[in-house]
Amino acid sequence: MDFASPLDTFEKTLEHEQLVTKSINDLLDLAIKENDHATSSFLRWYVDEQVEEEATVGKIVNKLKLVGDNIGGLFIIDTELAARVFTPPVKGA
Repeated sequence: MDFASPLDTFEKTLEHEQLVTKSINDLLDLAIKENDHATSSFLRWYVDEQVEEEATVGKIVNKLKLVGDNIGGLFIIDTELAARVFTPPVKGA
């Protein structure tokens, strides 16, 4: 894909996360309709994870809107994103 700007990249990322959220919610709705409690339980972790993902990307979009094309602001956002540390999910949680 081609992106017009960092903001465009993250706006498209947010759209994608919202599509993923809808897909997971549709699966959960079906599991509930079918009284499939095991699948419902399994999917709830993904629902919670998607809430986090959308919030994270939404915050980045808001920061990019705030800084616009300011190179210094973009550098600060880039530095913040580079400093993030992956925390693997807890097994059995």
